[in-house]
Amino acid sequence: MLGLAGTTCLLLLVPLAGASNGALYSDGTGDAPPAAPDLTAIQVSNDDAGKVVFQISISNRSSLEGTDLVAVFIDADGKTGTGCARGVFGAEYALDVLAGRYVFGRCLSGRWSFSNRPTSFSGSFASSTLTLKVNRRDLGGTSRLDFRIGAAATTEADPAYDFAPDIGATAWSYQVIAPPQAVLKPPGRVRKACRQHPRRCKLNRR
Repeated sequence: MLGLAGTTCLLLLVPLAGASNGALYSDGTGDAPPAAPDLTAIQVSNDDAGKVVFQISISNRSSLEGTDLVAVFIDADGKTGTGCARGVFGAEYALDVLAGRYVFGRCLSGRWSFSNRPTSFSGSFASSTLTLKVNRRDLGGTSRLDFRIGAAATTEADPAYDFAPDIGATAWSYQVIAPPQAVLKPPGRVRKACRQHPRRCKLNRR
């Protein structure tokens, strides 16, 4: 019975397979002032564990300058009346790079907080592509992400900007498709055996 118990218990919290997803978005090349990072193609994808990856092509950068800022603003609840920039977009989260530092922002009481960076968040830049990764559990567990991207050369004299999508256009939307966790529970006698012999059952307690 314990052999059956172990097999059955291992079914708990095992994700269903084959639900990774991806989408491509595009912004015009050369539509930014020469000093600003020029956002072009944006690839968004996720894996079965819910890790969301933004790959942002910046056509006029082989490396990021110390004054370059790129920010992905995410509206996780689909409401413009919540989050920061209320009434305009309503972002709850921001994935940023500035002066080579990758930071994660949360909108708290209408203001951005960049403390308590989640362990799932990371960033890198190579081959004119900025890559930002974060698990959806750190984006409120949402399945739909409305997002906008802003880029700027933050010189004090004359900041230059590029936005994707362009100002006035509808925000882009991405659907996170990841498998649900299995909800199958073993019979009562198997659960009792698992409690009595947890090592032999190999219970997954994540």
